[in-house]
Amino acid sequence: MADYPAIHGPSRPDWNCLVCGDPWPCLVRKRQLKELCQCNIRTLVRYMNEYLRDAHAEITGLSTADITERIVGWCGRPLEMWVVQEHSADSGDQDSRRRRYESNQKAGRYGRHG
Repeated sequence: MADYPAIHGPSRPDWNCLVCGDPWPCLVRKRQLKELCQCNIRTLVRYMNEYLRDAHAEITGLSTADITERIVGWCGRPLEMWVVQEHSADSGDQDSRRRRYESNQKAGRYGRHG
């Protein structure tokens, strides 16, 4: 059985990326989803709407509008906008991200696919 890269999926109930610890969907997952949906915005929005109800129920400390923006608001924006937003929101705390990644790895949150 081959090992595949870890999927940048949401850790629940905090909705941070299992791999990089950024708010989910992280930049890597946005790129993956955009490619998977072949840049079809309607398909991408429909797919992300499947996550929206759970995100509204589980994410605390954000308004409904902020959660909706986070989960589906990015879908129609060009990649360049995501990069600017991600970098401006980035606290630069790489050690914290590394610790979250290692913690998730030890907890066995990364499955093998194949």
